[in-house]
Amino acid sequence: MRKILIAPILLLASASAAPAQESLPNQLGACLQITGMLQRLACYDGVARAVSPVSAPRNAPRAATTFAPAPLAAPPVAAAGLGSERLPRLASAAPKTPQQMIAGVASVSYDGRGRFTITLDNGQVWRQLDGDTAQLKGTRFPAVRISRGALGSYDLNVVGRNATYRVSRVQ
Repeated sequence: MRKILIAPILLLASASAAPAQESLPNQLGACLQITGMLQRLACYDGVARAVSPVSAPRNAPRAATTFAPAPLAAPPVAAAGLGSERLPRLASAAPKTPQQMIAGVASVSYDGRGRFTITLDNGQVWRQLDGDTAQLKGTRFPAVRISRGALGSYDLNVVGRNATYRVSRVQ
């Protein structure tokens, strides 16, 4: 390991010590032979310092590169409210979302395995997670409360019932 590090350092020292004796292509060729990335970069820096008549200060501002992205059409407005951070990003996200909400139920549907999808009166659609084993019965509910659960999950409680269902926002 030491032999590998000593050889590039010696090469660097010889390349930067005698810049007047060697031509620029020879110095660059010597740097090109170095296999270690940092050692090669140090060699190139040494050649550049030896050739450059005036060295730029370290804290000098770099030349700004201009990059103009193609203009985009106005993005659609992102859905807001509880659970919106899990929806695909359409526009900039709201800075803060509430911890819970209570909303009326517009409709409830069930899949073949008994998992429900519930549409709220505010337009949000929530689906029961596959890992949740609790089963909701019925199709008419006055209101539900959705709150943040542990580790970024969401819990749905039907107002007036003592059951909690794990859900994720679909829309």
